[in-house]
Amino acid sequence: MMMIGMERVFLDSPSSIFHWCKHIHYCLTGRIPPHKYLKKDKRKRLTEISSGMIVRKQSRPNVILIITDDQDIELGSLAAMPRTVRLLKERGVSLFGYSTTPICCPSRSSILTGLYAHNHNVHTNNNNCSGPEWRFVHEQRTIGVYGQKEGYSTAYYGKYLNEYDGSYVPPGWDDWHGLIHNSRFYNYTLNVNGDKRKFGFEYEKDYLTDVVTNRSIEFIDRVATRKGRPFLLVLSYPAPHGPEDAAPQYTDSFLDIDSHRTPAWNYAPNPDKQWLLQRTGKMEPVHVAFTDLLHRRRLQTLQSVDEGVERIIQLLRDKSVLSSTYLIFTSDHGYHLGQFGLIKGKNMPYEFDIRVPFFIRGPGIQKNTTIRKPVANIDIAPTIVDMMGGKIPEKMDGRSMLGLISEERDLSMCMGDNGLVGKENETHEYSDLLDEFILIAHTENVKEGNEWFQGTFDIQSSVRTKRNTRRCNCDQQADNSIIPSYDLYNLESTPFPYSKRSCTLPQMSCFSHGASHWRTPPFWPVEYGQFCFCQNSNNNTYWCLRTLNDTHNFLYCEFVTEFISYYDLNFDPFQTYSGTVECTIDTSQILF
Repeated sequence: MMMIGMERVFLDSPSSIFHWCKHIHYCLTGRIPPHKYLKKDKRKRLTEISSGMIVRKQSRPNVILIITDDQDIELGSLAAMPRTVRLLKERGVSLFGYSTTPICCPSRSSILTGLYAHNHNVHTNNNNCSGPEWRFVHEQRTIGVYGQKEGYSTAYYGKYLNEYDGSYVPPGWDDWHGLIHNSRFYNYTLNVNGDKRKFGFEYEKDYLTDVVTNRSIEFIDRVATRKGRPFLLVLSYPAPHGPEDAAPQYTDSFLDIDSHRTPAWNYAPNPDKQWLLQRTGKMEPVHVAFTDLLHRRRLQTLQSVDEGVERIIQLLRDKSVLSSTYLIFTSDHGYHLGQFGLIKGKNMPYEFDIRVPFFIRGPGIQKNTTIRKPVANIDIAPTIVDMMGGKIPEKMDGRSMLGLISEERDLSMCMGDNGLVGKENETHEYSDLLDEFILIAHTENVKEGNEWFQGTFDIQSSVRTKRNTRRCNCDQQADNSIIPSYDLYNLESTPFPYSKRSCTLPQMSCFSHGASHWRTPPFWPVEYGQFCFCQNSNNNTYWCLRTLNDTHNFLYCEFVTEFISYYDLNFDPFQTYSGTVECTIDTSQILF
């Protein structure tokens, strides 16, 4: 569960799902208050913006949604995007954006529909991602469908859903160039209006980030000056998702960048946190080297996005439609690189995974303004419908952000799943579809005896350690021998251990990395070898309450293992210590 402001937000995680509500009553009863930011008579005539300017409905604005993939805000990615900051953040409103589900497919499903994951039932990136329920129920109610109903020209370019197989064109899109399966920069296939087209490994014509930008520019060039028919455009970039292939001109950038090394970086072990973090020690030297290089590669990929944002806005200016176009910039979720010893990934309920960039620029939106109120991915769809002059569907869980921008009213966000909070699940043929992740998420023991560990545990120098100091290379025949210390400042001349073991464990999400993984520079040095790391576990399922307002700023979580944690971010902004045992009566009253 997660809560924001005095209004609550519940997080839930088989896929770490967040949900919004206006008051705690609505969170618990599963009912969402009606959309009443604007008075009914005014909504018929105009949209009021906080600057006092007015956009009349007869000159309906264009809407552009820009989505990046796995982009953090806590690790400093925006510092590497000066064009985006200058053209969107400084020319518009910056909001405290959260992902209700810090994992790709569930979050993207929420962005497109305005529904919590427990209502669209896309809980993971696996079988229920782009599955039957999505196709036959929720995909019929996306922003593209509503855009067409409002008479908009609609287009979608780039990544869609992880398991989208390209066998059909989703409803609602006049021009569809959807990536088949997960993010890639080269050697991918697009469904182009029903025709599958393969792309190769040549930068000038195949690099996906530039393809998304170029085809969006072609679309704007075709439709921008059509009178009486505005457009809705989605640019869904693959960056900075893996395999983190940067454009050639940027592969030498950010040589000494270390903004990912926040106070939570390599802060381990953590016996006061959930099961996975209790058993994850400090990173080994090879892991440290990996986080540094991966951070550099991620920032390099974002340079092409930054360039694309500038090109899009310049074209809008050239076409004299910039002043009548809304632009929304965000990501599906955040990311971590070494935080709490976890060398990479998402899925966690902490700020580095749930906070996302969130900018809005457009007609009447005040400039260079930060609103310290929470908004979430489920608010994007109703906001876009509102921008287009449509009636926000009652089925949507989110709410239009235009009212928040104009009135700065308090908002809340709820995170939860399995029908515990938010609107109640619809009853239909596919409502009982569950995947293996949820069905076994209650299982706490990953191995017999519950004795799995990874990383380094120094029992003699740290009071935050576990008594068992077994090390694990993420396979059941783990070599527990002592690996010597390596010189972090002379890695090129230091050999790392190389393992050919399988990188799998039951009920764990693990990955291996070696010199063959990245096909573009900067490369992983062969002498560093290969390693395996487990980044998530099925028992890392949780419900959280995230609260953010003028007086309170905390995270309260309950895990399926019955573990409870509490973080007061006013005093511990990097969530390094769980203070559940010190939770006061006053705090408990606020929670419940």
